[in-house]
Amino acid sequence: MKLTIRKRITAEVEILCLGFVPSEYRQQAINCAISTRDLTKNMVRVKSSNVWAYGINIADKKSKTGDVIAQFKDTHGGPGDIYIYYDVPVTLYRRWVAAPSKGHFHWQYIRNNFLYAKLTGSKKGKLKNAVNNIRGVPPASMEHGDDTPS
Repeated sequence: MKLTIRKRITAEVEILCLGFVPSEYRQQAINCAISTRDLTKNMVRVKSSNVWAYGINIADKKSKTGDVIAQFKDTHGGPGDIYIYYDVPVTLYRRWVAAPSKGHFHWQYIRNNFLYAKLTGSKKGKLKNAVNNIRGVPPASMEHGDDTPS
């Protein structure tokens, strides 16, 4: 089966994903396909000089971790690039929501401590914990640091 997903997010950004999936995995591939729009529709706009919005994608209510989606401000103060940070503890995300400085909290506890992928723009992360493959999905062999605060 040839699977093509094409979504237009804004006038400038378009996501195109092309993959080949064996027919026996067709339904699972369709169920797993999630677009950036699906991830970002539940993001919460925040009052911050650095962070535009954030949200978390949790697999189920029993999960202790989730994928955090963060959109930062661009150079003009408007919405900028969107990033996803993998396997962030839900408790850490809640602390971020309650933090007085969203940007400072992100830099101190999230930015360098979790694998991430850039979902918009050049899609090439520059830090050592960036996942720079086509799909933005972390390979199973990679592990992130567990330097999360308690």
